[in-house]
Amino acid sequence: MSYPSGRQSLVGEPMPAEAGMIEYEMGYGADEFGNVLQGQFSGEKSSYQCELLATHHWCISQSNSKFQVEIRVQEMPPRKLGLFVLPVLKAQFHLSNSDAESKTHFFHRFHQYFHKGGG
Repeated sequence: MSYPSGRQSLVGEPMPAEAGMIEYEMGYGADEFGNVLQGQFSGEKSSYQCELLATHHWCISQSNSKFQVEIRVQEMPPRKLGLFVLPVLKAQFHLSNSDAESKTHFFHRFHQYFHKGGG
């Protein structure tokens, strides 16, 4: 799904970015995103570990793997649709030590945990 800015939503393809980086616009607040990332996504039953590096900046690693991704988020101006005001969050993923299978597995799990509403 494209927005007037030319950006893509989480539902669509990632926005173009430098090599090793993927960027999405998401309907989350930064604190809400962090709560899901550090809670359900990387909880005790997960193979992913989440380390807070700075405010709105995390490093995700995976047990028994060299896979690593740094995630930075930045709140953008909200999207206004009539009376609705929706949060907009720019999420940047800097991937290192990731093969195609690890990357696919990570984003599959990420989309499962961060998908909102609508089925």
